[in-house]
Amino acid sequence: MSSARPAVRPLPPRWVPVGDGPHLCAAGERWDAVRVGEAVGRRAVAFLRESGEPVGPVVLDPEGPEPRMYFLVPVGTAARWEEPGTVPLGARCHVLVPSADRVRPPGLHWHVVPAAPRPSTRPDALRRALGRARRARAEEEPRESRAERPGEVAS
Repeated sequence: MSSARPAVRPLPPRWVPVGDGPHLCAAGERWDAVRVGEAVGRRAVAFLRESGEPVGPVVLDPEGPEPRMYFLVPVGTAARWEEPGTVPLGARCHVLVPSADRVRPPGLHWHVVPAAPRPSTRPDALRRALGRARRARAEEEPRESRAERPGEVAS
């Protein structure tokens, strides 16, 4: 008989939906959200982790014309949030939130799983990480577009 115990996943906070499908949850009650495109959002998560910042829950919605990520941040953040390329969602807004067990694609899922007592992402740290992510993306785009032009060689 093995003494190894199976990995125990921490219980999600009480507000996380349990069941088969996602739920429409009100922002501005337990958290606000910051919506950003997936490419920039993934880079921001990497930059936050690289800098040792705690990363709170993040929802990934890969559907639609542009996949999006939703960073759940402290209540009140949306009221004073001004960051290019993002949409703050606070009071009177709603976010489609996946059920606790949706931690992988396909479809709407948790990119960073909420677990009590994990802190939410600090707004100032998220702002810095998103700025870095946008700059990194902008530096790559000219190279990508040059490589796609017929008859030209990417440098």
